[in-house]
Amino acid sequence: MKLLSNAPAAVDLDFAPARRRRPGALGWVLLAIGLLAAGFAGYDMWTVGRELDEREALVERLRTELRRERPRQAVRNAAPVSAEEREPADRVATALNADWAAFFTDLAGASHPEVALLELQGDAARGSLRMVGEAQSVEAAFAYLEQLQRAGMLREARIDSHEWVTQGPQMVVRFVLTAQWRSAS
Repeated sequence: MKLLSNAPAAVDLDFAPARRRRPGALGWVLLAIGLLAAGFAGYDMWTVGRELDEREALVERLRTELRRERPRQAVRNAAPVSAEEREPADRVATALNADWAAFFTDLAGASHPEVALLELQGDAARGSLRMVGEAQSVEAAFAYLEQLQRAGMLREARIDSHEWVTQGPQMVVRFVLTAQWRSAS
């Protein structure tokens, strides 16, 4: 019997555990696939661990050989070097120790709006520099030469040759500039 017409329905609370369903065939198949995948992953991890151990052993063996070899190298390096062996090494060292940053800074500072550099060949060991460029006029080429000389890194700069070439619809002056480079060493 209902006392009120708008009253909610009675709630049936049951705190007893629900009956569990037994897993079906699909559940067992998925479990088997998961175990198989875990087995493959474990095997891969084991083989990678073995390879890593072998590589670590190889590295340690090479380090040991290197430690044994260094005293022998020191004895060989203690022998005097002849002038003919030293000369190429000195040239390479001079080229590598040149102040390239200052050189390129000066070169960038001497830019001219009517001049484009096409080629740059520097030899720090000899202190020589060869540049090929194009300018809209001969006057622009000589103005660029003066800016390079004022930059300070070059001495005896000169335009060795120039020629008029057709560059698209206009004529430009292609010039070859050589100079001696003052290295900071």
